[in-house]
Amino acid sequence: MKNIKAYIFNAYGLILDPYLPFLEYDEQLGDNIEEIYKLWLSKRLQYSSLLSLMNQYVNYEKIRKDTLDFACEVYGVDDEEIKSKLLEHSKIDCYPDAKGILTSLKDNGLKTVVLSNGPPQILSSTLKRVGIDHLIGGVYSTELVHSYKPSPTVYEFMGEQLALPRKKICFVSSNSWDIAGASASGFYSVWVNRYNHISERLSYKPDLIIKSLDELSPLI
Repeated sequence: MKNIKAYIFNAYGLILDPYLPFLEYDEQLGDNIEEIYKLWLSKRLQYSSLLSLMNQYVNYEKIRKDTLDFACEVYGVDDEEIKSKLLEHSKIDCYPDAKGILTSLKDNGLKTVVLSNGPPQILSSTLKRVGIDHLIGGVYSTELVHSYKPSPTVYEFMGEQLALPRKKICFVSSNSWDIAGASASGFYSVWVNRYNHISERLSYKPDLIIKSLDELSPLI
Protein backbone atom coordinates (compact mmCIF):
# COMPACT_ATOMS: atom_id res chain seq x y z
CA MET A 1 0.00 0.00 0.00
CA LYS A 2 3.03 2.27 -0.28
CA ASN A 3 1.68 3.74 -3.53
CA ILE A 4 -1.53 4.95 -1.88
CA LYS A 5 -1.74 8.74 -1.71
CA ALA A 6 -5.25 9.29 -0.34
CA TYR A 7 -7.80 7.43 1.79
CA ILE A 8 -11.58 7.58 1.64
CA PHE A 9 -13.43 6.31 4.71
CA ASN A 10 -17.12 5.63 4.93
CA ALA A 11 -18.46 7.58 7.89
CA TYR A 12 -21.23 5.73 9.71
CA GLY A 13 -20.37 2.18 10.69
CA LEU A 14 -16.63 2.64 10.23
CA ILE A 15 -15.60 5.96 11.79
CA LEU A 16 -18.83 6.70 13.66
CA ASP A 17 -20.87 4.15 15.61
CA PRO A 18 -24.61 4.56 14.84
CA TYR A 19 -25.61 1.73 17.19
CA LEU A 20 -24.86 3.71 20.36
CA PRO A 21 -28.26 5.50 20.52
CA PHE A 22 -29.97 2.10 20.54
CA LEU A 23 -28.09 1.02 23.66
CA GLU A 24 -29.80 3.76 25.67
CA TYR A 25 -33.18 2.17 24.99
CA ASP A 26 -32.38 -1.53 25.32
CA GLU A 27 -35.10 -1.99 27.97
CA GLN A 28 -37.78 -0.33 25.84
CA LEU A 29 -36.75 -2.11 22.64
CA GLY A 30 -36.40 -5.44 24.41
CA ASP A 31 -35.03 -8.62 22.90
CA ASN A 32 -35.56 -7.29 19.37
CA ILE A 33 -33.07 -4.42 19.67
CA GLU A 34 -30.46 -5.96 17.35
CA GLU A 35 -33.09 -7.15 14.87
CA ILE A 36 -34.57 -3.64 14.68
CA TYR A 37 -31.14 -2.14 14.11
CA LYS A 38 -30.17 -4.67 11.42
CA LEU A 39 -33.49 -4.29 9.61
CA TRP A 40 -33.11 -0.52 9.73
CA LEU A 41 -29.67 -0.77 8.09
CA SER A 42 -30.81 -3.18 5.37
CA LYS A 43 -33.90 -1.10 4.57
CA ARG A 44 -31.78 2.06 4.27
CA LEU A 45 -29.63 0.35 1.66
CA GLN A 46 -32.69 -0.99 -0.11
CA TYR A 47 -34.50 2.37 -0.20
CA SER A 48 -31.45 4.36 -1.31
CA SER A 49 -30.61 1.79 -4.01
CA LEU A 50 -34.18 1.77 -5.30
CA LEU A 51 -34.29 5.57 -5.41
CA SER A 52 -31.02 5.62 -7.36
CA LEU A 53 -32.41 3.11 -9.86
CA MET A 54 -35.52 5.27 -10.24
CA ASN A 55 -33.38 8.41 -10.70
CA GLN A 56 -35.12 9.96 -7.72
CA TYR A 57 -33.52 11.77 -4.83
CA VAL A 58 -34.69 12.72 -1.34
CA ASN A 59 -32.74 13.96 1.66
CA TYR A 60 -31.09 11.01 3.37
CA GLU A 61 -32.49 12.04 6.73
CA LYS A 62 -35.96 11.24 5.38
CA ILE A 63 -34.73 7.80 4.32
CA ARG A 64 -33.35 7.25 7.83
CA LYS A 65 -36.69 8.18 9.39
CA ASP A 66 -38.88 6.23 6.97
CA THR A 67 -36.82 3.06 7.30
CA LEU A 68 -36.65 3.30 11.10
CA ASP A 69 -40.44 3.69 11.15
CA PHE A 70 -40.66 0.53 9.02
CA ALA A 71 -38.30 -1.49 11.23
CA CYS A 72 -40.02 -0.37 14.42
CA GLU A 73 -43.45 -1.21 13.04
CA VAL A 74 -42.30 -4.72 12.13
CA TYR A 75 -41.30 -5.30 15.77
CA GLY A 76 -44.20 -3.43 17.37
CA VAL A 77 -42.38 -0.32 18.57
CA ASP A 78 -44.71 2.67 18.28
CA ASP A 79 -43.21 5.13 20.78
CA GLU A 80 -42.55 8.27 18.69
CA GLU A 81 -40.29 9.80 21.33
CA ILE A 82 -37.99 6.77 21.33
CA LYS A 83 -37.87 6.70 17.54
CA SER A 84 -36.97 10.39 17.51
CA LYS A 85 -34.17 9.79 20.04
CA LEU A 86 -32.77 6.89 17.98
CA LEU A 87 -32.34 9.25 15.03
CA GLU A 88 -30.38 11.85 16.99
CA HIS A 89 -26.81 12.35 15.78
CA SER A 90 -25.84 13.88 19.13
CA LYS A 91 -25.73 10.41 20.68
CA ILE A 92 -23.26 9.04 18.12
CA ASP A 93 -19.54 8.71 18.92
CA CYS A 94 -16.53 7.41 17.00
CA TYR A 95 -15.23 3.85 17.20
CA PRO A 96 -12.22 3.34 19.51
CA ASP A 97 -9.93 2.44 16.59
CA ALA A 98 -10.80 5.47 14.45
CA LYS A 99 -8.69 8.22 15.98
CA GLY A 100 -5.47 6.25 15.86
CA ILE A 101 -5.53 5.50 12.14
CA LEU A 102 -6.64 9.02 11.26
CA THR A 103 -3.79 10.45 13.33
CA SER A 104 -1.29 8.08 11.70
CA LEU A 105 -2.42 9.04 8.19
CA LYS A 106 -2.19 12.75 8.95
CA ASP A 107 1.27 12.35 10.51
CA ASN A 108 2.39 10.59 7.32
CA GLY A 109 1.16 13.46 5.15
CA LEU A 110 -1.57 11.43 3.46
CA LYS A 111 -4.90 12.88 2.39
CA THR A 112 -7.84 11.55 4.36
CA VAL A 113 -11.51 12.21 3.61
CA VAL A 114 -14.83 10.76 4.72
CA LEU A 115 -17.84 9.98 2.56
CA SER A 116 -21.44 9.46 3.57
CA ASN A 117 -24.95 9.28 2.16
CA GLY A 118 -25.93 11.70 4.93
CA PRO A 119 -26.09 15.52 4.78
CA PRO A 120 -22.62 17.14 4.86
CA GLN A 121 -23.57 19.71 7.52
CA ILE A 122 -24.66 17.02 9.96
CA LEU A 123 -21.62 14.89 9.21
CA SER A 124 -19.22 17.81 9.71
CA SER A 125 -20.81 18.83 13.01
CA THR A 126 -20.74 15.23 14.28
CA LEU A 127 -17.06 14.81 13.43
CA LYS A 128 -16.32 18.08 15.22
CA ARG A 129 -18.36 17.10 18.28
CA VAL A 130 -16.53 13.77 18.69
CA GLY A 131 -13.17 15.55 18.31
CA ILE A 132 -11.73 14.13 15.10
CA ASP A 133 -12.55 16.84 12.53
CA HIS A 134 -8.97 18.19 12.65
CA LEU A 135 -7.70 14.79 11.47
CA ILE A 136 -9.83 14.76 8.31
CA GLY A 137 -8.93 16.67 5.16
CA GLY A 138 -12.35 16.65 3.53
CA VAL A 139 -15.99 15.78 4.18
CA TYR A 140 -18.07 14.59 1.23
CA SER A 141 -21.70 13.62 0.90
CA THR A 142 -23.61 11.88 -1.87
CA GLU A 143 -26.01 14.80 -1.54
CA LEU A 144 -23.58 16.69 -3.79
CA VAL A 145 -24.40 14.40 -6.74
CA HIS A 146 -28.03 13.58 -5.81
CA SER A 147 -27.40 9.87 -5.79
CA TYR A 148 -26.45 7.28 -3.19
CA LYS A 149 -23.79 4.64 -2.75
CA PRO A 150 -23.22 2.22 -4.43
CA SER A 151 -24.12 4.20 -7.56
CA PRO A 152 -21.07 4.59 -9.86
CA THR A 153 -21.83 8.33 -9.94
CA VAL A 154 -20.71 8.62 -6.33
CA TYR A 155 -17.36 6.87 -6.78
CA GLU A 156 -16.64 8.74 -10.01
CA PHE A 157 -17.31 11.99 -8.16
CA MET A 158 -14.84 11.05 -5.42
CA GLY A 159 -12.18 10.15 -7.97
CA GLU A 160 -12.61 13.55 -9.59
CA GLN A 161 -12.41 15.36 -6.23
CA LEU A 162 -9.16 13.70 -5.23
CA ALA A 163 -7.66 14.03 -8.73
CA LEU A 164 -5.53 10.89 -8.43
CA PRO A 165 -5.36 7.60 -10.32
CA ARG A 166 -7.93 5.24 -8.79
CA LYS A 167 -5.32 2.69 -7.66
CA LYS A 168 -3.59 5.42 -5.65
CA ILE A 169 -6.79 5.97 -3.68
CA CYS A 170 -7.66 3.52 -0.91
CA PHE A 171 -11.38 3.18 -0.23
CA VAL A 172 -12.01 1.87 3.29
CA SER A 173 -15.47 0.75 4.34
CA SER A 174 -17.26 -1.42 6.88
CA ASN A 175 -19.89 -2.34 4.26
CA SER A 176 -19.06 -5.12 1.80
CA TRP A 177 -21.60 -3.74 -0.71
CA ASP A 178 -19.81 -0.37 -0.53
CA ILE A 179 -16.49 -2.11 -1.13
CA ALA A 180 -17.96 -3.83 -4.19
CA GLY A 181 -19.02 -0.45 -5.59
CA ALA A 182 -15.61 1.08 -4.95
CA SER A 183 -13.77 -1.93 -6.42
CA ALA A 184 -15.96 -1.85 -9.52
CA SER A 185 -14.94 1.79 -9.96
CA GLY A 186 -11.23 0.94 -9.81
CA PHE A 187 -10.25 1.98 -6.28
CA TYR A 188 -7.92 -0.02 -4.10
CA SER A 189 -10.34 -1.26 -1.45
CA VAL A 190 -10.12 -2.38 2.17
CA TRP A 191 -13.05 -4.00 3.93
CA VAL A 192 -13.05 -3.61 7.71
CA ASN A 193 -15.05 -6.68 8.72
CA ARG A 194 -15.35 -6.09 12.48
CA TYR A 195 -18.18 -8.56 13.01
CA ASN A 196 -17.10 -11.49 10.80
CA HIS A 197 -19.84 -10.97 8.24
CA ILE A 198 -20.07 -13.22 5.21
CA SER A 199 -18.66 -11.65 2.06
CA GLU A 200 -21.05 -10.64 -0.70
CA ARG A 201 -21.26 -12.99 -3.68
CA LEU A 202 -20.25 -10.31 -6.15
CA SER A 203 -17.43 -10.29 -8.68
CA TYR A 204 -15.85 -7.17 -7.20
CA LYS A 205 -13.84 -8.13 -4.13
CA PRO A 206 -11.80 -6.12 -1.62
CA ASP A 207 -8.06 -5.99 -2.10
CA LEU A 208 -7.66 -6.46 1.63
CA ILE A 209 -9.87 -7.63 4.51
CA ILE A 210 -9.07 -6.59 8.08
CA LYS A 211 -10.97 -6.78 11.37
CA SER A 212 -9.96 -3.43 12.82
CA LEU A 213 -8.66 -0.08 11.64
CA ASP A 214 -5.66 -0.74 13.86
CA GLU A 215 -4.49 -3.31 11.31
CA LEU A 216 -4.22 -0.60 8.67
CA SER A 217 -1.52 1.44 10.47
CA PRO A 218 1.42 -0.96 9.84
CA LEU A 219 0.58 -0.99 6.12
CA ILE A 220 0.90 2.77 5.58
